[in-house]
Amino acid sequence: MLACILAVSLAFTFTSCSDCSSASDDEKPTYTITFDANGGTGSMNPQIFTYGEPQKLSPNEFSMENRDFLGWAKTSGGNIAYDDNSEYTIGAADVTLYAVWGKIITADNAATVIAGLEAGTRTNLNIYTVKITDKTLTAEQQKEIGTAIKTVANKSNYYVFFSLDLSATELTEIPEGAFSYCRLRGLILPDSLETIGIGAFGYNNFEEIVIPGNVKTITDGGFEYCSDLKTITLPASLTSIGASAFAGTVLKTVNYKGTQAQWAKIKIDDYNDKLTVANIVYNYTGE
Repeated sequence: MLACILAVSLAFTFTSCSDCSSASDDEKPTYTITFDANGGTGSMNPQIFTYGEPQKLSPNEFSMENRDFLGWAKTSGGNIAYDDNSEYTIGAADVTLYAVWGKIITADNAATVIAGLEAGTRTNLNIYTVKITDKTLTAEQQKEIGTAIKTVANKSNYYVFFSLDLSATELTEIPEGAFSYCRLRGLILPDSLETIGIGAFGYNNFEEIVIPGNVKTITDGGFEYCSDLKTITLPASLTSIGASAFAGTVLKTVNYKGTQAQWAKIKIDDYNDKLTVANIVYNYTGE
């Protein structure tokens, strides 16, 4: 009887999904991407992807009144993860991507476009993603955009919030105070960034921030009194964190992309207790 059981067991060997990458094209499973309008109108057919094989996402077919389509997010309230028609490689599960709506602006039209944004109501907050398309911006232009956002935020009775997407720019530095007090809930920084200036993003409403891989310096008060900030991802390139850079936050987790030895070499100035007592995850490889 035991011999029979062993024979049957050996006869039926199943391929798990972890082996899919070595399967032939005919054997690889397929998964479905569903597109969610996320408050917009229109319809899009689901898209079938073969496991592990890159393919371009279908072009967006949704629309929303008075807003621009900016890209796709992994959650309904998430930051932009994929541009329209960008390349995507699916894993071993079906996926839903959510449309992100906001305003595409340039330095030339920022003040006018942002000033025209509606504030929302107590029961229906407006949350705008502002995506800046200029590759280069002077320090003064950055401050002017920040001032435009600040002006709308401060006259809105707190019924409007913003996310700021700088990923299309080639900025190397965010100047002092450029985007403080802007009621920012989301932030995407450019890969080119190296320095975050004094108080550049202070007094905002972030819960989580990812600092890109070329940043070397976060200056004094860079994210001070972002009172909702719980999680931050820091690059191995970081060499110094200025005084009070994270004062007044509620930091719980620091995802650090370097080693513990590299972390120990970072110069961390005073009044960063929230940072130094947070849980440090070394060698972080997540997004």
